[in-house]
Amino acid sequence: MTRRVSVDLQWGALGPEDLDRIVDLHARAIRGMSPDQVKPERPEFFAGLLRGAGRIIGACAPAGDLVAYGVLQDGPDPGTRPDLWLGWPADARIQKLAGSSVAEAYRGRRLQCELIRRRVELAAPDAYLYATAAPSNPASWRSLLREGFEILRLRRVYQDSLRYILARPVRSAAASFAPMAQDAARPLDALPLDEQDRLLSQGWRGRLVAPAACVLVPPEAVGS
Repeated sequence: MTRRVSVDLQWGALGPEDLDRIVDLHARAIRGMSPDQVKPERPEFFAGLLRGAGRIIGACAPAGDLVAYGVLQDGPDPGTRPDLWLGWPADARIQKLAGSSVAEAYRGRRLQCELIRRRVELAAPDAYLYATAAPSNPASWRSLLREGFEILRLRRVYQDSLRYILARPVRSAAASFAPMAQDAARPLDALPLDEQDRLLSQGWRGRLVAPAACVLVPPEAVGS
């Protein structure tokens, strides 16, 4: 798939001096969206990451304006503990793709996918990577699926907001997929959320099998 990423953007790590710009872009990006679609973050969240709790990468326009950022957080978010829900090893190194924003004028250029790809490359090779996305925000979870994430659970987190829990295989381990009969998968969009929750709890996983088609595949098709 061709990525429509602006070649005129300057990418790099953001630092404490960028806090105000990050907070401003975040506020503008989520304007008009409810907490059920996207989690609003406080300035203290970004400040902690810039002090060492993770890393934030950004893209700047030629004039210097910050037009996109993505957060890579070290350790699991206390409210979303995938290590407990997904049976990860007790000593697993966990990192989270903990949000991103793109300025309105730069949307439609695959920058969300580029932010995901760059954070995956930035993460530790042995890290268990995960992210959350609201079912009502398909632009978010479809971007994650395009970059190798799978939907593993449906949970109420962030003060009772519904979220998919998505994770990606550890980069240092080879992933394999069992053959899947065409009639074994079930279209995600055709299933009510309670049925999605039931199947995900039984080990089914959500995957993107075409640019616009997301399906749930049964445990026997998951592989390792």
